Amino acid sequence: MKPSDELKLKIESFDVNGYGVAKYDNKVIFVMGAMEGEDVIAKIVNVHKKYAFAEVVNILTKSKDRIEPKCPYYEYCGGCDMMHMTYDCETKIKHNKVAQSLKSVIRQDFNVSNVITNDRINGYRNKVMIPFMKDEEDGVLYGFYEKKSHNIVSIDKCLISNDLTNEITSFICKYLNVMNISIYDEEKHKGLFKELMIRHTALDEYMVVLVTTANYDFSRLVNYLTEMYHQIKSIYLNINSDKTNVVLSNNYKLLYGKKTITEEILGLKFNVSPASFMQVNHDQCEKLYQTALDLAQLDKNMNVIDAYCGMGSITLNIARKVNKVYGIEVVEDAIINANDNKKLNGIDNAHFICGKCEEEIVKLVNKEKIDVIFFDPPRKGCDQKFLDTVIKMNIPKIVYISCGISSLARDAKYLLANGYEIKVLNLVDPKFSDGYNPLMHISSELDVDVIANTIVKGQQTDSGKADPYWDDMAEMLLKSLIYYLIA
Repeated sequence: MKPSDELKLKIESFDVNGYGVAKYDNKVIFVMGAMEGEDVIAKIVNVHKKYAFAEVVNILTKSKDRIEPKCPYYEYCGGCDMMHMTYDCETKIKHNKVAQSLKSVIRQDFNVSNVITNDRINGYRNKVMIPFMKDEEDGVLYGFYEKKSHNIVSIDKCLISNDLTNEITSFICKYLNVMNISIYDEEKHKGLFKELMIRHTALDEYMVVLVTTANYDFSRLVNYLTEMYHQIKSIYLNINSDKTNVVLSNNYKLLYGKKTITEEILGLKFNVSPASFMQVNHDQCEKLYQTALDLAQLDKNMNVIDAYCGMGSITLNIARKVNKVYGIEVVEDAIINANDNKKLNGIDNAHFICGKCEEEIVKLVNKEKIDVIFFDPPRKGCDQKFLDTVIKMNIPKIVYISCGISSLARDAKYLLANGYEIKVLNLVDPKFSDGYNPLMHISSELDVDVIANTIVKGQQTDSGKADPYWDDMAEMLLKSLIYYLIA
């Protein structure tokens, strides 16, 4: 067996990532795009001593759960992984992934609840980051990265983004084309325009962030966007000249409107800045938070800590149900945002602290009894020093919201070894890629988570300075062309 060999395989099962699993010549073969029960012709991609990876070339016998992806770019785009199967099949794979991952690390069986599913399969993302590039004919394209690559797959629209986000993206692409604004080439590290970020909220407020390598006068674009799309409440320029995979820098320049847009979660309002962390699926976010609140069994006599609180979206929802809640976060801007959200909602029993969780918890526990602590850490999970502090302080109940199963399993194993036990494990499907949010209720034994043709060009250099040749006639032509191109 060697790369490029084509083999006839019987797919016996799914692995935890949704790949089909087959056996051949004493090797386990993981087949991307294959489904359990199918007979396929697969091409070997790479080979290891005991296993190999392959991709489907031809499907001989189809699974009853296979469906035709609605996205025309699915085969190439790396944004989504499971559009070729029914949603029911997808959620079963995610459920099994969590159960198997926990069992492999903790060496115990757990009763993992059924997945809390998403009611909207398409159009649910409230934040998109879209890279741009030039094609061979010097036209502007946008899209998402190809699977396992840094090549951009050109698209006209994304199904999991909503219609207005797709329309705004297409308009900006056409503007860049018409104005002949240079597009960043990451290999040469030259060009002006890098990426576009669009956020929107359940209150239909939109924020547009233009990511560039240098300052540039986008006043015409801002005028067109705000004239055409009244939902846009905020437009930023983000200048990032670094040669890096990190898209956004800390250098923001407000070009139009408000500094923040307003989101609503479970009846509370939150100011969302360009750098705010928010769940990308609003409806599932509400289910996630409500499930976490229900697991904690809160009451008005309780004092609670929300660790890694961010902008306070969970903290302030906790506040309505308890005596007092403390939100702890190491990022100062997030704490400023959280205090603004506290004032916005008129809540006075939430207190936000900027500092390291493991240090601030000690101060709080020494001051008063803490009944419950919520964890919502980044993907890497909790620092061991933080967990040691929770254990030492003997906080009786933990609600752990996770976006990374491996780190959750690691942290849960450590807590179990130090006197805690898992009471409930729920899963909320955010419906992106292979995502899921396990929520774990852990208690101590003491108290038993797009292109337009370039018709008019305004010459512009990589430095971001517009050519003075651009005149009033070109401005008039541009206005008519912009409106024509979006039709």
